[in-house]
Amino acid sequence: MRKNLTKQRRRLLAGIICCLFGLTVGVWAYPLQLEDQFGRAVILERPPMRIVSGSPGNTEILFALGLADRIVGVTDWCDYPPAAQEKPKVGDIAPINIERVLALRPDLVLACNLNGKEAVENLTALGIPTFALNPVSFADLGEAIGLVGQLTGAQTAAAQLVAELEAALAALAPAREAAGAQPKVFIAIGIDLADLWTAGTGTFLDEAVTCLGWKNIAGGLGFSWGQISLEYILAENPESILTELDPEVFR
Repeated sequence: MRKNLTKQRRRLLAGIICCLFGLTVGVWAYPLQLEDQFGRAVILERPPMRIVSGSPGNTEILFALGLADRIVGVTDWCDYPPAAQEKPKVGDIAPINIERVLALRPDLVLACNLNGKEAVENLTALGIPTFALNPVSFADLGEAIGLVGQLTGAQTAAAQLVAELEAALAALAPAREAAGAQPKVFIAIGIDLADLWTAGTGTFLDEAVTCLGWKNIAGGLGFSWGQISLEYILAENPESILTELDPEVFR
């Protein structure tokens, strides 16, 4: 179930661009110390050339920055871009398989919150530089891209990516203005009506629909990811439903 939810969240987000903080391009010398998004100080003695990605999001950042050749392992869930499917697999995300990671001899593991803090600490204790990315907002995502750029020496590519995303965000302004009265939308995540999940506040999807001028019907329910009843959905009567299910299911 979690695998399906993660893939659907990523696909629903594709094409919805966020406002990212600008990056400073500079020359970084090694050893390099940076604080990851778990608040941990991580030291790299040299530029990483064998990177294991612990999440689909991390994998996409690496590919977007032109670092595909440095990726030696990804999770079973990393299926985008298509070339990611050809990379060696380390198994599931939660928790990440430490033995499979070690077998690939990485000099950097890009972890995520689903990998588990214990796994992150264990990898670090085994001498593997492990840098955790945990973006929970678009601003955090911008920071994550910048951090990966700094870790790998790809600051220029990271800055270019941010510029492209900011330009795409600006192009969304007319859509927000045209939306006017904030039409309601339900974000449906799941594989059937009996097990529907949705995104609430503090999630990329909620921020994404807000950027488009829509109102998430789960935005005020006090959770980030949760389940709501069909009765609640019907009572809210959303104008639109974002889903990967067959639309006929909701008719």
